[in-house]
Amino acid sequence: MPAISIITTVYDAKDYLPLTVQSILAQSFSDFELILVEDGSPNGCGELCDQLAKTDPRIRVVHKKNGGPASAANAGLDAATGDYISYVDSDDLLHPDFLKTLYNTVKESGCPLASCGAVCIDEEGNFLERGVTLPEEFLGRHDALEQFLDVFKNGGMYSMVTWNKLYDARLFKNVRHDETMFYGDDANIMDKIYDGNEIVLSNEPLYYYRTRTGSMTALAFSAKRLDDLRLYGGWVDFFTGKTGYEDLAAWAVARYWQVFYLFYVHANLAGPLSGELKAGFALHKKKLNKLLPRILSNPHVPGFEKLRAVLFCVSPALCYKLAAARGKMDRKKEA
Repeated sequence: MPAISIITTVYDAKDYLPLTVQSILAQSFSDFELILVEDGSPNGCGELCDQLAKTDPRIRVVHKKNGGPASAANAGLDAATGDYISYVDSDDLLHPDFLKTLYNTVKESGCPLASCGAVCIDEEGNFLERGVTLPEEFLGRHDALEQFLDVFKNGGMYSMVTWNKLYDARLFKNVRHDETMFYGDDANIMDKIYDGNEIVLSNEPLYYYRTRTGSMTALAFSAKRLDDLRLYGGWVDFFTGKTGYEDLAAWAVARYWQVFYLFYVHANLAGPLSGELKAGFALHKKKLNKLLPRILSNPHVPGFEKLRAVLFCVSPALCYKLAAARGKMDRKKEA
């Protein structure tokens, strides 16, 4: 069995996949298998995966009907035989020492998890002046759940993504991605993976994350984006009542309210709400209404945001109209 199973889900990535595979095969740590999960892509990705598999015996291909990213990731986990798991997106690249550095870290530390920083690249592979990093106080060896403070307080991405990490495969024994989610399909497992475990964290930029126009994360606001509300709401439930994490539970509530309001504003700015979006917001608002007392008593929610939350729970449309009117007045004053 290989030491590491790398899972790469493939859909509509024909232009980038060869470069991704090349960067994986060029790793200084060579004891791995690469599992390409071809998720029923209509543009020849399946044939390309098979061609790439012929170039190196470490590559295995899993073909499946299109089921979305979570379904493909689960198929990769089911096929994996390595002692450790790593995810690499089908259009991203790796530093040559990505696997070696993270593998040595988990072995030397005894932790089941290790993570590195990431830098963004554009469609041509040029490095951009942004990336995925943690504030200094989070670096080193920590209770893995502590990273959620960066998520809730700063909106950090570091702990939410699966792809800049190495995991002991045993962490996935009873854990699978939620296949009903289109957004947050990777992040929805992180609380389960982190719970009760320590992680070693570094900002060393060993993962190169490609940003593309037209990619799933760059699409206009749609009802599927409300999956993120399910994600943040699930984290509220996870931390609520969890002994020793009371402050994280409060931060989770504060972040849920913030995300909910921002999503509602962005959806309205994109145009009249569709029936699907209206129904989606109405469904999630039931949870928000129940959380209102905790928002009002929350030390991490400013006073004016508490007033806004009350008004929003009474009438989201009225709250938005008043905010929009105030925004117009402020712009006139600036002019």
